[in-house]
Amino acid sequence: MVRTYGMDNKTSGSFNINGDTMKYFLIYSVAYFGDTLMTNSLCLNLKKIYPNCYIVYIVNKNFYDVAINLEGVNEVWIYDKHGEHKGLNGIFSFIKKYKGKYKFDSAFVTFAPLRGVLISKILGAEKIYTEYKSTICRPFISNKNTNFKNYIHIQDRIAYLGELYSKKPFEILKIKYNIPKNAIQYVDENLLFNIKKPFVILNPITKNKIKDFKKELITDLVTLIDKDGYIPIMTGIGQESNDYYNSLPELTKNKLLNFSNKTTIPQLAALLKRSSLLISADTGTAHLALATNTPLIDIFYRNEEFRLKRCAPKSIYNAKSVTHKKALDSIYIWEKGKEIIKRRFYENL
Repeated sequence: MVRTYGMDNKTSGSFNINGDTMKYFLIYSVAYFGDTLMTNSLCLNLKKIYPNCYIVYIVNKNFYDVAINLEGVNEVWIYDKHGEHKGLNGIFSFIKKYKGKYKFDSAFVTFAPLRGVLISKILGAEKIYTEYKSTICRPFISNKNTNFKNYIHIQDRIAYLGELYSKKPFEILKIKYNIPKNAIQYVDENLLFNIKKPFVILNPITKNKIKDFKKELITDLVTLIDKDGYIPIMTGIGQESNDYYNSLPELTKNKLLNFSNKTTIPQLAALLKRSSLLISADTGTAHLALATNTPLIDIFYRNEEFRLKRCAPKSIYNAKSVTHKKALDSIYIWEKGKEIIKRRFYENL
């Protein structure tokens, strides 16, 4: 899919209506949900420096709906790494489809760097920047000697790749996901049509059980949220999410609406936008809350210092990270949640 933002498809070096040379950039990120969202920091910085640039995003097939709605992305190419584009034959098939479509001034490769660097090179990118510098990649990349030690957070490290190309300092910008109107309509008409009170979303499980909410925590949170006049709603994907919900006490299930597996990613974004707060385990849904400017309590059960510095929400967001023993304290979590809800209320006055 292509979103042209008023631009025609042209080759590198063409001129826009202002007489400026138009730049074409390739972003390769075929990782997971949250990783795809975090890459938006690079897109936003490139658009700020080169307002008329054209950004093509290569994304994991499962997260097309993430990339195509990121602010600043013009065109998305799907990379089906577990299907059509698996293995060497799949890589060659992908390259054959897109080679020559654009002449890229630069490519920026995040996650799975070797494959991304080689694809970018064969697609003709003039320069290639990546956070990862394996021995095999080094001959093809433009930032062989870059030191990232001043940048630990994943959002900063990705945005810094754009600075290496432009030679202009990157800005710490809020990532932004544009919610399609049809997703908002679906949520309003099919999920929220009978809900008249404000609601809080709980997203308790991840693909890593170490990071999942303990059952006692969600049970206590549901009681506290309900007592304060909010409707608690649970989200999640897969059979694991439904199994988790079904394993909860009956009294908890009577108060907790289960919206697991009822939304696409755009519809989940719309649901988050309508909510008062998301309380989430450390997973992609938490990053989507940041990208939709939804108040967030982000709960971490993996508390390695480096991990928190790399992944916890930055201070520019209306979000609070809860770690260590506090991540087991439902009263503390809900009190911090109410503070964030109140903060948004005053911001919107």
